Amino acid sequence: MTGVSAREPAAGRTDAARWLLRRRVLPDPALRLICFPHAGGAATFFHGWQDRVPPGTEVGAVCYPGRQNRIAEPPLTSMDDLADQVHAALRGLLDRPLALFGHSMGAVVAYEVAVRLAERDGIDLVALLVSGHGAPYLCAAGPPPDTAANDREIADLAMATDPALRRSPQLLDLVMPVLRADHALLRAYRPVRTPRIAAPIVAYRGADDPRASEDDMWSWRAMTGAAFRLRTLPGDHFYLATEEAGLVADVMDACRDGVGDHGASDDAASGDGGSTAAGPDAAASAVPLFVRRSGTCPFDPAEDFARLRAERPVVRTTLPTGARAWMVTRYADARRVIADQRRFSSRAAVNGPVPPPEPPEGFPPPRPGVFYTYEPEDHAPIRRMLTPEFSAQRARVLEPRAETLADRHLDAIERAGPPADLITDFVLPVPRLLFLELLGVPVRDAGRLHHDLALLHDFHPIHEAQAGAFRRLDAYLRELVETTRATPGDTVLGHLVTAHGAELSDDELAGIACQLLLAGYATIAGTLGLSLLALILDPVQAALVRDGRARPDRMAEELIRHLSVVTFGKVFQAKEDVTIAGQDITAGEYVLCHLPSANRDTALAEGLDHLDVTREPTPHLALGYGAHHCLGAELARMELRVCVPRVLRRLPGLRLRVPVGDLRFTPLNAAYGVESLPVAW
Repeated sequence: MTGVSAREPAAGRTDAARWLLRRRVLPDPALRLICFPHAGGAATFFHGWQDRVPPGTEVGAVCYPGRQNRIAEPPLTSMDDLADQVHAALRGLLDRPLALFGHSMGAVVAYEVAVRLAERDGIDLVALLVSGHGAPYLCAAGPPPDTAANDREIADLAMATDPALRRSPQLLDLVMPVLRADHALLRAYRPVRTPRIAAPIVAYRGADDPRASEDDMWSWRAMTGAAFRLRTLPGDHFYLATEEAGLVADVMDACRDGVGDHGASDDAASGDGGSTAAGPDAAASAVPLFVRRSGTCPFDPAEDFARLRAERPVVRTTLPTGARAWMVTRYADARRVIADQRRFSSRAAVNGPVPPPEPPEGFPPPRPGVFYTYEPEDHAPIRRMLTPEFSAQRARVLEPRAETLADRHLDAIERAGPPADLITDFVLPVPRLLFLELLGVPVRDAGRLHHDLALLHDFHPIHEAQAGAFRRLDAYLRELVETTRATPGDTVLGHLVTAHGAELSDDELAGIACQLLLAGYATIAGTLGLSLLALILDPVQAALVRDGRARPDRMAEELIRHLSVVTFGKVFQAKEDVTIAGQDITAGEYVLCHLPSANRDTALAEGLDHLDVTREPTPHLALGYGAHHCLGAELARMELRVCVPRVLRRLPGLRLRVPVGDLRFTPLNAAYGVESLPVAW
C-alpha cells in the first residue's frame, strides 16, 4: 500500500479491547498515545510508559496477533490487513486528540494507520512519532518479496539487537514463529503510494543502531507537510529500554507542542502544502503562486493568471527553496524563453527542478548523462541519439503492447467489481510498466524505483531525502548499465549500448537512464488521471470520446493542453541582461514559464479555458518547445489515445464515489495530478 484500498477492510473482531493493552483507561483523557511494537515485539514493551506520562494522558499499546493474550491467533502476513484492522480498532477512540508512536516495524504500521485516519476519518494526529526504521518508501528498495529469508538469518538479526534473545535460546525458539511472520510481512510490503500526512513527525534513533542510520530517519521528513525533527539518543536499536524516561519526556513535549519551536521544517515555515483539496474551501493561497491551481476547478490555473497576463505578464515569485524567480505568464513570451538557449541556461536545474539561490562558487558541473542541464553543444548530440527511440513510428510499434496492458488492468478491475481506485489500479501501473519495458528496466524493480522517483519530483525542500534517492538510483542504474552492456536487448538502453556504447561511459548511460525515468511515466500518469477525472465530471465531453465522435488524436492533444500537468518544466537562468514584456531581468536571475497560463492565453486561440475534445490542435507549450520539446511526446499521445476511450467504454456509468472537493491533488510536484480516484460504475 499505502493503499488505503478503495474497499473497506474485511469484517472481524477489531475492537479496541482486543487490539490495545491499556494499563489505565481514563474517562476523559486530554491525549491518547498509541504505541506500536517492533517486529516480534509485544505490547508490554511499552508497559512502563503510563507511569511516566503527565496526568490526563492515556497510553495504549497495540497487541498484534500471535502474542500475549492473542497467542493462539495466527500472525497477519499483509501490512494492508494489519493496518486496516488496527485502524478499525481505533475508530472508537477518535473523540480525543491522538498521537501514534511506532518502533521499527511499528513505525511503518503507525504511518499506515495515520494515513487511514486522515483519508477515511478526516483525523489529523497531534504527532506521528517514529523510531528505528526509515520511511515506508524505503521498503520498496528492499529484497524482493518472494525472496525468503532462512531462520538463521532472522535469528541473527533479532539477536544482534536484543540481548535477551542472545541469552536465552528457549526464548528465541518461543518467539521464532512471530519473528518469521513479521519478517515475511515486511518483505511483502511494497507501498503503492506514500502520501504526506498533515501531522508533524518526530523521528528517533539510537546512536549505535546499525539498522537505522541518520539518512534512514531523515527520510521521514518527506512524509509530512508540517514540521519535522530528528532526535538521536544513546544506545542501539533497543535504546528505548535504557532511555525510557528521556524518550517519554521528549515524546510528550512533541505531543504538547506539535513539534513547535523544536525546529520547524522549511515546508512548515513556507506554509506550502504537499497537496490541497480542490473545492471552494481549499486553502489555495497556501500553495505558492508559481504552482497554484484554481480554488474551484482543479484543472485550471489559479484565477490570478488571467489578470497577470493582462496587467503584469512577468512577475516575481518565491520558490520553496527561498530562491526568487521571474515568472512568465503569456504564451509568446514563454515560447521565446524556452526556445532561446543562447540567453537562457538550464544549468540551475543541476540540483533538481527547483533550484536554490546560486551558491557563491557557482553551480557544480552537470551530472554525467543528465542532459537536460547541459548547454546546447552538449545537449544536442544526446537528443539525436535518443530521438529514434521516442519517434511517432516507435510509438506505433508500442501501441499493441499498450493496448494489452490497458486491457489486462481493466480486466482485473472488472473481475473485482466496483468500487476501485483508478490511480492505483490503472493510471499508475499501465504507463509505468510500458515505460520500464521500453527503457529496459526489469518490471520486478518497479516498486523500489517508483518511490525514489516520486521523491525527486517533489518541489518541497527535502534535500536529505532527495540526496538519498539519487544515491540509490545511481547505484541501481550503474548495475543495470553493466548488465545491459553484457547482454543488450531490444530496449532504449540496449540500443544506446549497441549504437553508442563506445562513445558513452557507464556514468553517462546511467545518467541518461535516470533522466528518462524522471521525465518518463509520471507526466503521462498525471495527465491520464486528470483526463479521466475531467471526463467523469463532463458527461458531454465523455460521450464524444466514448462514442468515437472525437478524433483520438485531437482528444489527446486537447487533454494535454488543457491539463498542462508540467507547470513550468525547468527554471532557467538568464545568461545576460534581457527584457521580457517590458520587465528588465539581470544576468544570473531565474526565469520560469508558467505553462498552464500560457496555454490559456487568447493570443494562442480563443475559448481555451474550457475543454473541447474536438478542438483543432493548437501549438501549445504543454510538451515544451524547440530543443526543450518533450522526447516522450509521441508516447504520451499514444497512451492517451489507447487508455482514455477504453476506460470510458469498459466501465459504463463511471462516477466518483466522493465529492470532487474531497480529492487530493499534488501542485508541488513536477507532474501535477490527483492522488487517488475512487470510482464506481
